[in-house]
Amino acid sequence: MIQADKKSSGFFNRLFGDSKKEGSVDLAFHDAFLQLYIDAYVVINTETNDIVDFNEHMVTLFALPPEVNLKKLQINQIMMRYLAEDSDNKDLMMNGIPDYWEGEAGFINYCKEKFYTAVRSTVFFKEEVKWQIITFRDLTAKKNARQELASYKQNAEKAARAKARFLSSMSHELRTPLNGIIGTSNLVLLEANLPENIKRHINILKYSSEHMLGIINDILDFSKIDAGKLELKKQVFNLEHCLNNVIEAFEVQFNDKNLEFRFSAPPELSTVTVASDELKLSQILNNLLSNALKFTTAGNVTFKVAIEAINGLNTTVSFRVTDTGIGIPVEKQAEIFQGFAQVHTEDHGRKFGGTGLGLTISEKLVAKFGGELKVESEPGEGASFYFSVCFENAQLKEPKAPVPHEAGFEHITDTKGLRILVVEDNAINATILISFLRRWGVLVKEAENGIHALELLKFHKFDLILMDLEMPQMDGYQTVKKIRETDQKTPVLAFTASLLEDMESLINEAGFDDYVLKPYKPAELKKKILAFSPHRKIDYA
Repeated sequence: MIQADKKSSGFFNRLFGDSKKEGSVDLAFHDAFLQLYIDAYVVINTETNDIVDFNEHMVTLFALPPEVNLKKLQINQIMMRYLAEDSDNKDLMMNGIPDYWEGEAGFINYCKEKFYTAVRSTVFFKEEVKWQIITFRDLTAKKNARQELASYKQNAEKAARAKARFLSSMSHELRTPLNGIIGTSNLVLLEANLPENIKRHINILKYSSEHMLGIINDILDFSKIDAGKLELKKQVFNLEHCLNNVIEAFEVQFNDKNLEFRFSAPPELSTVTVASDELKLSQILNNLLSNALKFTTAGNVTFKVAIEAINGLNTTVSFRVTDTGIGIPVEKQAEIFQGFAQVHTEDHGRKFGGTGLGLTISEKLVAKFGGELKVESEPGEGASFYFSVCFENAQLKEPKAPVPHEAGFEHITDTKGLRILVVEDNAINATILISFLRRWGVLVKEAENGIHALELLKFHKFDLILMDLEMPQMDGYQTVKKIRETDQKTPVLAFTASLLEDMESLINEAGFDDYVLKPYKPAELKKKILAFSPHRKIDYA
């Protein structure tokens, strides 16, 4: 090993003298201290470019053998021999490092191993000679760690994109046949004089299909939450109307199960209009009520809403769903908010089913609202889930009409005489959609792809276009782009089984006015059509 400290001490002694004056630092000590310095360094005579001193770290860093004597070399020789071809700042390093400079450089050491350094330069003057000190700090481990992290991040992002594409594709592939099953079930149930046993079988078919759709939606929502992609969308809505929609959707289910359903809310709730995400709030409440319905075989379910605080800017509202069901052991309560968790016994798990994602999603959504979902429960004595949300107050521009629900949607006749173009390549989906539209008095024309649709648009005027996204020859995105080149007014609704991330912005940027997600409820489809129908626009949202 090179004894660099012996060589360098001579240099400093010659340069500064071996001073023993009071208050001075012994140069031998100073020299030894430099050998312990974390960075490798060389001292250069700037007139000759000769290396006049170096420390042992320099030898170690460049893996120099004993026969290499740096003091017989010039700094440009070091650069020529060891500087990497792809090094940062290569030209500068080869042509002379400036007096005061910082940067990075890559080298290949004597053993042909690559390493990276942070380089710093400074100068000092002594005996009318300018001396330059260049230090090299080893960055190899840090650089490799950064590269590994960047590679890991790139792979993680690539995997996340692949996962999103897979889930979107699977969503489309699963939703398309479900749309056929659920749509056909709804059509059959509208037939007059349907025998009760047939009606019962069709309802079972419909319920099972909708249950499967719910599982698909849960998995997609969980994936979005897991990826940090699920965000709240602000819209103005009346809290009482929102709650009425949720309650009415469950009344029949509670009656069918012979469970008493109790709902209580203060009268002032009818005046509370907020700016928040109505869909996500409804999803939380739907999940909590679905769980209460699922795990309660006798007794009642209570849904209580209360106003905790109200002022000019905000309204804080509490929500509590309490049941008389099987309850949850105290030691298991922390697990219920974990994905795919089943905290009940194996027999109960088989009996009640489910993915275990509903509460996980609800807990994350409540957190998005700024609240915390909590639970109180004892085995055999039911469970109570509750949370509070501070809403931003808002003002509805116009009073909203009552929302027509599934049972009464057939009586809405505002669609009669509307001219609608259906662009759909799937024959089953097209048949079901057209059957509903004709029941509602709509005048329908059909196109099996974008090219056919553009041809029809040359000769016909339509009040609305319902268009699938995934089609052969010309898909929905290409078609709507062509339409918007000459027609900015006709409403075009994407009719799709693909649930994409950031769906609304993607759809709007493509040129669509809105979208209908398959499978759809006939009432919701009809409301959407009415909302975009020219001269008869009705706000049923």
